[in-house]
Amino acid sequence: MSKYRGKLVGAALGFSFGGPIGALIGAAVGHYFDKNSKKGGVWYSKESERELHFITSLILLLSGTARADGIVTLQEVDAIRTFFRSRLGYKGREMEFIESIIHESFQKQINLPETCASIIHRTSYEERLFLLHLNYQVAVSDGWLNIQEEEYIRQASMNLGIEEYDYLCIRNSFSAYQYASGGAGSSPTPPADPYTVLGIPHDCSEEEVHSTYRSLVNKYHPDKVSHLGKEFIDLANRRFLEIGHAYEQIKNERGLG
Repeated sequence: MSKYRGKLVGAALGFSFGGPIGALIGAAVGHYFDKNSKKGGVWYSKESERELHFITSLILLLSGTARADGIVTLQEVDAIRTFFRSRLGYKGREMEFIESIIHESFQKQINLPETCASIIHRTSYEERLFLLHLNYQVAVSDGWLNIQEEEYIRQASMNLGIEEYDYLCIRNSFSAYQYASGGAGSSPTPPADPYTVLGIPHDCSEEEVHSTYRSLVNKYHPDKVSHLGKEFIDLANRRFLEIGHAYEQIKNERGLG
């Protein structure tokens, strides 16, 4: 996304969006810009339109996770802001505009099926996997994953068309937060069971082990999300290594070549 940074505000002024995305962008523009702001002279492109749509969809999903239990914590809001400011590198005027979208997202009801449909229209399957991962990061930013947040993210996963075993692989990497009571600075412990990491049963065949590994490596390869920024690449690298480690454990346990 950094390739298009600096065009975000122009896209907001220059394009007309429909559905939940359009409503949120329209409100954010009204919140941030003076009513006398001029559209003329602001440069924008189709690339910046896609960036704005993707970012707004992501904010809607993340804010929905933060609101799922009826209590929005400062850690959750800060986790959303930090992602855009520190991880994706937005700053200045662009970050101020993103802040306005975040602000507006907490004022509006979120139609999850419509929002997810908008995301599906403009993202690849691999991109949606990492959107799901980021929702879990927001949910556990206060050190706890409660049942309402879990259910919201599961519904988001279903509406995003995420396959069950992909959902379970992501969910399992945050399972420690379901019973941990540590503070926001604690980190989830990766599941010890390599079968859980790969999302396969213990009695699966050797071919299922190999085919599942190949499928996951393809989906989580860092190259799949290299255009989305450093945070997504970091997530992919961590997941990629976790999958590889689990696969090696299973191969050693079974004596596979």
